[in-house]
Amino acid sequence: MSGYRSLAAAVLLLAACGGEPTLTPETNEVVVALRGAPIHLDPRIATDADSSAVLQLVVNGLVTKTPNGDYIPDLAESWEILDGNTRYRFHLKQGVTFHDGRPFTADDVLWTFRTILDGSLTTAKRGAFAQLERVEAVDDRTVDFVLAEPYGAMLGNLTPFVGIVPAGSDSQSFNRAPVGTGPFRVVERRDDRVVLAAFDDYKDGRPKLDRVIFRDVPDSTVRALELRKGSVHLVVNELKPDVVVDFRSDPRFKVVETPGSNYAYVGVQMEDPILSDKRVRRAIAHALDRGRLLSSIWRGLGVVTESMMRPGHWALNESLEPIAFDPAAARALLDAAGYPDPDGDGPATRFELTFKTSTDEIYLLQAQIIQAMLADVGIGIEIRSHEFATFYNDIKQGNFQLFSLVWAGAVDPDMYSLTLHSEKVPPEGANRGRYRNPEFDRLVEQGARLAEPAERLPFYLRAQEILADELPYISLYIKANVAVMPATLEGYENYSNGELFSLARAYWSDRP
Repeated sequence: MSGYRSLAAAVLLLAACGGEPTLTPETNEVVVALRGAPIHLDPRIATDADSSAVLQLVVNGLVTKTPNGDYIPDLAESWEILDGNTRYRFHLKQGVTFHDGRPFTADDVLWTFRTILDGSLTTAKRGAFAQLERVEAVDDRTVDFVLAEPYGAMLGNLTPFVGIVPAGSDSQSFNRAPVGTGPFRVVERRDDRVVLAAFDDYKDGRPKLDRVIFRDVPDSTVRALELRKGSVHLVVNELKPDVVVDFRSDPRFKVVETPGSNYAYVGVQMEDPILSDKRVRRAIAHALDRGRLLSSIWRGLGVVTESMMRPGHWALNESLEPIAFDPAAARALLDAAGYPDPDGDGPATRFELTFKTSTDEIYLLQAQIIQAMLADVGIGIEIRSHEFATFYNDIKQGNFQLFSLVWAGAVDPDMYSLTLHSEKVPPEGANRGRYRNPEFDRLVEQGARLAEPAERLPFYLRAQEILADELPYISLYIKANVAVMPATLEGYENYSNGELFSLARAYWSDRP
């Protein structure tokens, strides 16, 4: 850990040497530091966090969220649920235009979702609409989503999770030059940045900021230095926790910290000959001191979890028994699985596994700590770290044994279907570890068919019990949302999943 602390100390030293720069920019803009460059800016395709951050300001869904996660109208003015919860009728707002001046109509909604459903796009998001039979226009301002059966997560999937694109848009052209209805429009895209300009005709009024610039700043220490210099103005959930503590004590900055819903986990390749044994997966879970991970490198900015659902979520199974840090139990399980330790406390391993992660310094440090914890029970780990796009592509293709990632917030428990249902293996969904369990599939299917949370709850409680037993994911923690910015940036508000929607309302308090 000494290397980690020395990096944090370096940030403070360099900041002290740099004096007190003016943090409010000369131009009316906010520069946001991302961990990596956006991979794809078509909202029908994008699943990575960096692309999603940009799209939150460029496109709109039919529905959006409040900061606490409630659904409210966006491109829809209102909606009603008909025909026994199998028809969602959306009444569209009038006077909305795309960035190129085209009026927003029902045709744009139809095109967006038909291209997802008909297979003309290769997208994991198709798995979120398995129950959607068709989308049809009642008239120019009314659209019906017709379901094969009731689907309780429908509204959540119509947020900017799938933003509306203009009719006729193809994915390659849209990725190069996105055209949405959002508060900002894309005016420049380079390898290391995406520049957005305020959209004068935005449906909710022109943003107060003239520009938002997203910069690819892959190193966490550099992100902190850029904040202190004033060349970056906002970092959300992408700073070393030790550095966050230091920013709290600097009056030039504000730290907005709220409970989060971003779920950190170790993903498992269930078809791997070693990891297909449940005893091995449970041994790995017992070998991980998750409390130490959270308190040390994350400085307590989160909570240890047994579930993808955040604390307080209506679908959380609070009765799950925590998996204790118990190296002795881990060793016994590995022995029982047929992997004895060849030399006791010596250096030889029971078996070797690869662990994939990004090159981000704190996640690489986390991987190294996990490596040491597993070595203590005789499991050898080879860490393979790659630039995020390469790492993420490997994960989507199932090219891993173990990996660590963060799901950016489970708003609805139907997330379990998208990520772990046996029919949602990419490209149909995000079951990247090839988990298969017929009972689990049946439970999440039944839970999705119901509209009311109270009716859905028993199915998801049981589904979480199965996952806690079989461990296709080894849960680590739910991260807190932490945004750091100059004290003069006003109007920014954390959303439950760390979204940047509030930048449409942000402004500099000391600008004329």
